[in-house]
Amino acid sequence: MKVIPGPASPELGARIAERMGVESHPAVHRLFPDGESYIRITAPLKEETAVIVQTTFPDPDKSLLQLFLMVDAAKDAGAKEVACVVPYLAYARQDKRFLEGEALSLKTISKLLGASGVDRLIVVDVHEPEALEGFCDEAGVQVTNLSAMPDLAEYLKMNGFDGAFSLSPDEGAIGLAESAGAVLGGEVSFFTKERDRHTGEIEMVVKDIAVRGRRAVVFDDIVSSGGTTARAVKGLKKLEAVRVAAVCTHGLFMGGAREKILDAGADVLVATDTVQTPTSLVSVSRLIADHLKKV
Repeated sequence: MKVIPGPASPELGARIAERMGVESHPAVHRLFPDGESYIRITAPLKEETAVIVQTTFPDPDKSLLQLFLMVDAAKDAGAKEVACVVPYLAYARQDKRFLEGEALSLKTISKLLGASGVDRLIVVDVHEPEALEGFCDEAGVQVTNLSAMPDLAEYLKMNGFDGAFSLSPDEGAIGLAESAGAVLGGEVSFFTKERDRHTGEIEMVVKDIAVRGRRAVVFDDIVSSGGTTARAVKGLKKLEAVRVAAVCTHGLFMGGAREKILDAGADVLVATDTVQTPTSLVSVSRLIADHLKKV
């Protein structure tokens, strides 16, 4: 097995290779004057399994094209199987067509992965795992969606949040909170949105639980603009939670989102290294390496 970190994930790729006890073979990458990507695979891949590690943020269009180039080059170099580790998969949110003529970006990405030669796809806390599995099955790509929630919860448990409430931003994401709550050992619930009759402001409300004087954690898969998470944190502080943590797998933190969440009252802000930021306090390298060892 050869681990090939792509241009978007050099550090995470190296960590995965180290945990697996194999050599890391970073792809050679540079840009042509017109902005096009040059990619070269240096690992000897004849009859080998190539594990390509490439996240797709902050530049999803370029990162995805680099991924397709690496996969095709690996197949041309004789790899018997190509497994793509895409910790954060861009274009995964548009899995349904709401208006006539809309592109189903998740379906398109799945088809392109299959056409470029991907045999296995490993993602972490993808937004709609069932939809991804369906589209990839049509494209002939085997998918595994790993969850970083237990590892995030374990980090919090070791840092003063043992027994804390685990909350998701809505009922649809309650599975994230339940997975984390199994580690933290506290109660689990979710937020609902309510509009203040006087100010018109949208508030995040948790019903039927008492968090006053308690610790609470908001778990989500992706934090982008930070608006939902900030409102959730503010709601918990209003209910007099003594300490509040905001936690996500993919910390995109666009346009001052970190500051927005901290200003709302978050005492702790944690993300993983699926997207490398100063908030990436938990690595998914062990999670991914353990899975690759099994398969």
